[in-house]
Amino acid sequence: MQGTIAQIVALVLEGNAVLRDVDSPGMGMEHSANTFCEFVHFVDLDKTPTGWSERQIAADPTAWFQYLKEHGFMELRMSHGPSNDPNVDGVAVTDRMLVGFVGGGGVWSVQANKPNSSDYWAARWVVGDQQSADRRIWRVTYGRVAGNRPPSEIEQVDLQSLRDQFCDVLMRVEAFATQKRLDGFAACFARGLEDLSAESPIHGFHKEFANASLISREAIQLLSAAQSSWVFGGMGSWNDLGFDGEDQATYESLSEALYRISNRAIVAATNTSAMGSICRAASTRNSVGPMKRPWWKIFG
Repeated sequence: MQGTIAQIVALVLEGNAVLRDVDSPGMGMEHSANTFCEFVHFVDLDKTPTGWSERQIAADPTAWFQYLKEHGFMELRMSHGPSNDPNVDGVAVTDRMLVGFVGGGGVWSVQANKPNSSDYWAARWVVGDQQSADRRIWRVTYGRVAGNRPPSEIEQVDLQSLRDQFCDVLMRVEAFATQKRLDGFAACFARGLEDLSAESPIHGFHKEFANASLISREAIQLLSAAQSSWVFGGMGSWNDLGFDGEDQATYESLSEALYRISNRAIVAATNTSAMGSICRAASTRNSVGPMKRPWWKIFG
């Protein structure tokens, strides 16, 4: 799982634990989702005579959770939607092919909900000191890109059905990888299948996600499987493969199916940590209306 995605999962899980007063590991800089981050800040914007300036409202995730609690927010949810016309040098590509790049892979955001309104937050990842001895090179800032919006539509998500769909895709893509003697990738898919039926997570890298006090066993299984079977990235990843003839079409179809179901599983499982345990439908870039913060350059 990309670090940008894992950090949003962590923010929603740990934030909901705070808002619900549920025991959790917390999200200090020692959290696995912050391993390579120099800092994780949260900002709003102030109007100035010459334009806009960022105003920090929280210096770290822990302070942000407290800010949300003090300002009447009840829950956090994450969403994922397609990018707007993803391309490379003018050539159309799928979000899956760009997920290895910061800012690629679709649009991810955090939704902070009050009873009758929602704020939306998006991340900006910028490289800092690449020679840092502790390898904490990423400077991450979450900006409030929209505020005081009507709550988005909700939908019920059947985690058991989602788990069955995930299992079906993993079985098919594992068979393909095995047939093509891609043993390393086949092992990743096999670990994902094991996680979907495990009584406790056995392979997921981010162990903090497996909080049985906060989310159900099915949700933990989905999050662990999504991590174990995540093979998308840049050079040397599953995305970097190519085949001849019909095998290429099969590879493309299976890859897109795996990418879609992985993201659905991540969003649905994570959002069960919210107070209502009802997952919101994944939103697109325009689902919350025109952004009130045109100043916010999400990546770069």
